[in-house]
Amino acid sequence: MKIQLFFVILFALNQGFLWLTLTNKSLRSFKTLGAILFVLIPFLPVFFGQPRFELDYFWWRVSGPIAILMGSVFIYLGYMEFKKNSASILDIPKKLVDSKVYAHIRHPQYLGLIFIFVGWWWIWAAVYSFYFGMFILALIWIQGYLEETIILSKAFGKKFIDYKNRTGMYWIK
Repeated sequence: MKIQLFFVILFALNQGFLWLTLTNKSLRSFKTLGAILFVLIPFLPVFFGQPRFELDYFWWRVSGPIAILMGSVFIYLGYMEFKKNSASILDIPKKLVDSKVYAHIRHPQYLGLIFIFVGWWWIWAAVYSFYFGMFILALIWIQGYLEETIILSKAFGKKFIDYKNRTGMYWIK
């Protein structure tokens, strides 16, 4: 149980590090490393000893890959649309991306990661990873909220506020 708490704390520290790479030009070269850790850390806790859910295990193993597939689709669609409209996926966009999947959801890639993480935890049916994973999901929500509040609202002003009012943060409005 302590190792799962360690991974939650590590994930939160990495998020803080990612924010430092946005604000400090000397740390920008570490942005890719921070993004990789942002994706990898939630996968690791299932490999450490913990009880497993004893529910109908077959359905965990069926629904997990479905969630992972859905998450992969969200990430792919979001990435392709973002890439078409911006220089780099890790940078602040030069123009507000609000077409295709972004016309319905403001953070399709974070939503995709959430689906993938939950699907992964379902496949393993790892009790502590799933419970502590809820903190990781809350941190992802905070990440999206801070991006909107600190970066996107300032960069795009009224245009972003209008976009925010007509789309859902992680789900279709």
